[in-house]
Parts: sequence; structure tokens; C-alpha cells
Amino acid sequence: MKNILITGCHGQLGSEFKNLEKEFPNYKFFFRDLDLDITQKKKVEDFIKKNKINVILNTAAYTNVNNAEIEKNNADLVNVEAVKNLVNLSEKHNCKLIHYSTDYVYDGTSKTPINEKCLVNPINYYGESKRKGEIFIENSPSESIVIRTSWLYSRYGHNFVNTIIEKATKEKEINVVNDQFGCPTYAKDLAWDSLKILESNIKLDSRGKVYNYSNLGSTNWSDFAKKIIEQLNIKCEINEVSTAYFKSTVRRPAYSITNKALISSTFNLNIPKWEDSLKTYLTNFKL
Repeated sequence: MKNILITGCHGQLGSEFKNLEKEFPNYKFFFRDLDLDITQKKKVEDFIKKNKINVILNTAAYTNVNNAEIEKNNADLVNVEAVKNLVNLSEKHNCKLIHYSTDYVYDGTSKTPINEKCLVNPINYYGESKRKGEIFIENSPSESIVIRTSWLYSRYGHNFVNTIIEKATKEKEINVVNDQFGCPTYAKDLAWDSLKILESNIKLDSRGKVYNYSNLGSTNWSDFAKKIIEQLNIKCEINEVSTAYFKSTVRRPAYSITNKALISSTFNLNIPKWEDSLKTYLTNFKL
């Protein structure tokens, strides 16, 4: 029996781990959110010792891209300092650690799918704070890895899919950018494959400290939106616009299509295509 601590359990990814608990009876899950402040190292250490934690899955993060430019200290507290605490404690107590990061560590200038050896160069503070956190894992001797994911969605919390559905059911037309390309990720797939990685007993960092993960294939935001409303048969026009249309002061990567070959081959994963996972998600969606 392995004891697994899931941090940030009320977020999109953390919530999906909760749903999978019964599928993995060999694991005892400890779901914690704000009731275990991971910025407080002593409290986390006491919890690890008391509950004999073997594995930490860190889904907690400061994810508000716009606010991160203003609240840099808050972003650093969760995305950097808390990660440093978990890395130190994973070393001290011999815990495996999987930390979830983002495609926003890339600058979006690539023209071909990005692999784990490509240069990281975040262009906004959210990406910068996440990159700072990654470095602690990359430099750690503990059995720990970073999984960089992208365009995450689930039935929990705020995400692109749920926002498009909400808007499309209320408005006749929506403006969606067509010049940002990336890979959607159904949070349930990521949670499932994370647990399959643990179940494999393959050493987490046997082929490096960083792995990309998303559903297979790629799209842009406007085509993603069109697929969503098409699946649900919602009558709404998607107007394709450029990023410049929204006049945002926060830059976002124009290209963050990632290569998943490393994580697939290392852990023998069969990652679904993004269209298939979206269809699975929307099949049970209640309008």
C-alpha cells in the first residue's frame, strides 16, 4: 500500500484524482488543499511523517496568468517556494514527487513540436514563476519529475471548454483567437496516466526530469471552440480574431504544440487524441 498526498485537491487535476480513487485500491490517497498550506514547510513535514507518505503529486499552483503580473509575490509563494519545500521534503523523507507545470515555460517561437530538450524562455510572469519551481526538481537527487501540461480542462473550475459552452449558450457569436496553437488536455486523462506511471514502478526520472503531457494532436483556440459547440450542437458563430484583437498586456505563447514521445515510450502510455477525449468529456455534459 502506497500513501499518496495530492496537493491542490480542489483544482481541476486534483479533483480528477479524487474521481479515480476507487480505480486504484492499492493506493491510499490523502487529498489536501488549503487545509495543508504547502508554503509552511514544518506543517507539510509533520503531515508526511504522521501519514507515512510515499508519493507526492503536486497539483497546487497559482494559475491566474493576468494577475501573476501584478501579484508576483503570491505567484512565487505557491509556484516557487512551496515547490522548494516539497522537493526538500521528498529528499529528506524519500518520497517520490510528481510536480505539474505548464507549456507557458516555452516562448512560442518554435515552428515544430517542442520536446523536453528545447529551450525554455517564459514570456509572462506566470510562466516565469512555474519555471523557477521546475528548477528545484531538475537539480534534486530525489526520484522526482516535472510534467508540463497545456490547455487543461475538466468539469471543475474555470477553463476554456466550460467558458465557451457558457458563452455559446447565451450569445449568438463569440470572438476567439486563431493564432495561438497548442494541445488540449483532458484532466482526467492526465490523472489516469499519472497513476499508471506510478503503477508501472519504472523509475520516474530514468530518462530525465521533465516530460511533456497533453492529448495527442494539436489545434488553435478558435478551432477548439468550433469543435466544442459542434459536439454539443449549439447554435453560435465563432469569429476568428488575432491575439492583438483583445489588446492584452500579457503575452502568451503563439505556438506551444508539444511532443509527447518521451513520456509515452518511457511509461508505455496510450495517450488519447484530443478530439476523442473532448468527445468523451462532452458526452456526459449537461447543458
